[in-house]
Amino acid sequence: MATIEPLWALSEMMSHDARKGWEASAKHGSEFLLKHRIFKSDKDDSVVMLDFLRLHYPLHYSYDFLHGLRVLTELGVKNDPRMDDAVSLLLEKRLPDGKWLLDGVYRGWRHPHAMHEEETVSRPEERELVTQGWSTERALQIEEAGKPSKWITLQALLVLKRLGMLNPK
Repeated sequence: MATIEPLWALSEMMSHDARKGWEASAKHGSEFLLKHRIFKSDKDDSVVMLDFLRLHYPLHYSYDFLHGLRVLTELGVKNDPRMDDAVSLLLEKRLPDGKWLLDGVYRGWRHPHAMHEEETVSRPEERELVTQGWSTERALQIEEAGKPSKWITLQALLVLKRLGMLNPK
């Protein structure tokens, strides 16, 4: 999770004003994600975190395999066999109507909060997912969990387009 945000920032910065050293940094970060096949251990085939397999929006500080694919393809990475498992998972999650579900929304966005005063310890509910319906408890939710998502669908289609996998109709 600590790799994706700087890598995403690099992809955006490089698309506007590439500077010396940025490409090497982006290649290094991309290689780290690819070494882990986006969501797997580099030692075996196990999934690093089950949350990486669930599609989220908005992501905020979190990570999922689609976000990994998104950033890698924005950096121009394609046709790398280490992406195959993540691309296959993306295609498996596609609904018959061509959309993707919002698998979850993270709880824990503390609007009535003391930011860094009283509560300095991470709370368990910050990692709990809303997986169905609309949350009534501290979640920033743009779409209903468990339903087709226009935001997930947009990102998935952009990834497939960059990979040359969209069939024009």
